[in-house]
This record gives sequence, C-alpha cells and structure tokens, in this order.
Amino acid sequence: MLELTAPLAEGQAVGRLLRAWRHRMDRRSAHGSLGGPHRSRGRLSQADVARLTGVSEGWYRALETGTRRDFSDAFLQAVADVLRLDEAERLTLFLGVSGRRPPEEHTAPSPPPAGVLDLLEVQNPHPAYLSDESWNVVAANATMAHWFPWVREPRPNLMRWVLLAPEARTQLLDWEDDFARVYLAMLRIAANRNPGSPHLRALIGDLLTDADCRRIWSDEHGVVEHPDGHRIRLRLPVHEGAVVEVTSQVLLPVASRDLRFVIVTRNDAATAGPDRRPAP
Repeated sequence: MLELTAPLAEGQAVGRLLRAWRHRMDRRSAHGSLGGPHRSRGRLSQADVARLTGVSEGWYRALETGTRRDFSDAFLQAVADVLRLDEAERLTLFLGVSGRRPPEEHTAPSPPPAGVLDLLEVQNPHPAYLSDESWNVVAANATMAHWFPWVREPRPNLMRWVLLAPEARTQLLDWEDDFARVYLAMLRIAANRNPGSPHLRALIGDLLTDADCRRIWSDEHGVVEHPDGHRIRLRLPVHEGAVVEVTSQVLLPVASRDLRFVIVTRNDAATAGPDRRPAP
C-alpha cells in the first residue's frame, strides 16, 4: 500500500489533472491554431498550450507545477477552452487554482431539466414556480397560475409584476415594507454579482421609472440574496377577499444553478376550499 509521508504540495493535485487533460489532446486537432512549421502528431506540449493561450511557456508551466501566481479568470478560461474541459473539469480547475468558481457566461438559457419540472408539479396544492437570474418566470405549476394568473402571460417577470403592476399594491399587503424594499435589496446583490448582464440592467432601468421604486432605491442600502422563509400576507381575488398569510421557500437546483425554485405555503391549517385547487 502506498504510504504518504507528507501532504501533497499546494496545486499538485490540479497540476496532475492538467497534465492528464493535456496528454489526452491530439495535437493535430489544434494544428491549424498553432501555425508555423510545427510537428502535427503527438500530444499537446506545455509550449503548445502557452502559445494557444497567449502566455509564456514559463507562465503556463507554473500553472501545471502548482507554483503560486496571480492567474486571471481570463487565462484560466483560455486554458479550459484549449484543453476542451467540460463543465465539471472547468469548475475543478478554477476551484483548485484560485478558489473561485468560473465567471458566469450570459448565454441563452437552457430549458429546465424535466426532473425539475416534474418536481414543480408535485408541489400542488402549493403554488410553486421557477425563475431565472432576472426573475423571469420560466415555469409555474397549476396552483401558482390559479393564484397569480399573470404568470401565464407572455414573458412574465416577478419583479415587474410585484413592483410595477397596479393590482400588486392592493393584493400584496404591506407592499412597501414587505415587498418593495426586499425585492429591490435583492436586485442590488444581483446587479453586483452580474454587472455585465443586459437583462438585469434593463430590468432595473424599467423599475426605476416608478417614483416609489426610485425613492426606495435611492434611500435604502440594504441587501438581500434570497428571502428564504419570507412571511407575507396576500389578499388575492382567488381567496374572495380573505387575507392569507404565506411563507415562500427558495431552493437552488444543483442541475440548474441559474434558476430559483420557489414554493409558497400557507401558514394556516386550511388545505381545502376553492383556492387550494388548481384551475381546471
């Protein structure tokens, strides 16, 4: 049995992975990018990867040997692209070298996994929905649509309905304190997490056309990531004027990290009645 007499040097584990990932690459697949009178057979060398990522051979060699350097996200992304790393390998490279996750890419969102959609439906009779990083509602179960019919409209957005829809200010009780201040505080974190997102910039611009939202945005400095366990009171048409207190629970699906899975549960014991049945 192999006995380790000393811990692995910092970076060594990732360095071994990098060498394995580089050795699995057929150099001919990168031949056109390398240019010049280079040999076309064999595996990529450290010099090859350095040339393809635009750094010196010594700089790339430091990455493979675990030597501490201030490696930028752009360089690590370039290495991952050259070595054709998949999502899990790219994550391992970033965490092992810098302790950071790869920066999020703002690409067209993929459809929610079928299993997540199935899980959404089994939450009935509790309202449940999926929203993306800009609070677009990408899926909702039948009870959510029964309580909040606006989720069936084209391109429904939670922030826009809560903060801009006139009916929201009467259906969501304590609108300013329990909704507007909390939702705008979430937007502050989102805007700093993804400063390059055109969708978030457009959303914030639309919301700040409202005088109340603009005042709260200017006066308040609170930040909230996810209001998990947020207790709120509603007076919805589906409840025929009755005030209903609910709690929203926020989950983050591992398979779709850009989505929020939100379940709304009533705080009373009632489980029957017309408001508990999905719309036909």
